[in-house]
Amino acid sequence: MILKEVGLELEMFLLDKSNNILEPMLFGFPSDEMGFLIEIRTHHSNTGKSVLESLRKNIEWNVTKAKKLGFKVDIVSHMKITQDFQDFISKKYRHDTFADQTRNLYGLKGSHHTGLHGNFATAGMHVHFSAREINGIEAKVVKLPVEDIVRKMDEEFKPLITESQRLLGEYELKSHGFEYRSLPNTAFPDKVVGTALSILEEI
Repeated sequence: MILKEVGLELEMFLLDKSNNILEPMLFGFPSDEMGFLIEIRTHHSNTGKSVLESLRKNIEWNVTKAKKLGFKVDIVSHMKITQDFQDFISKKYRHDTFADQTRNLYGLKGSHHTGLHGNFATAGMHVHFSAREINGIEAKVVKLPVEDIVRKMDEEFKPLITESQRLLGEYELKSHGFEYRSLPNTAFPDKVVGTALSILEEI
């Protein structure tokens, strides 16, 4: 039996009343290693319902916590920032020590590795793809046609990706499979999960 699953990773901004970007880790929120985004992860599943319910609960928890602290969670693809903020966050969280593991299907320059691009901080929705061969209590990772899947995701979401000024064709290999990284966090989760599962079923 081959079990094919997807999972979502959603990045969001934590803002104060003046819409300043906060450091989520300082207030007990799940954070990415770059220091300026809330990062939530869903269960990996072969059913869209399970992934979406996990996402909904995670978003709800973070929004509720933010409100209690007098903050807010904002799901926007990018926010304008100052050079001082870039310098501060990059130095504090030692961005230069993190190797860029991302790849690009088309050889495009740049990446969404740090989430900082020009004068903007960006936030994405990353899709995790995996497949395992289940044999009793044993499971073995099945190699996926990464480039084919990335290309199909690009074709489906190209207008949204380009409108959000994100890079097509970005992905990162993982021990369980790979992570598709081109989508902005404003993508509709139900469409993303449905598309991802359909692509997996076709291969």
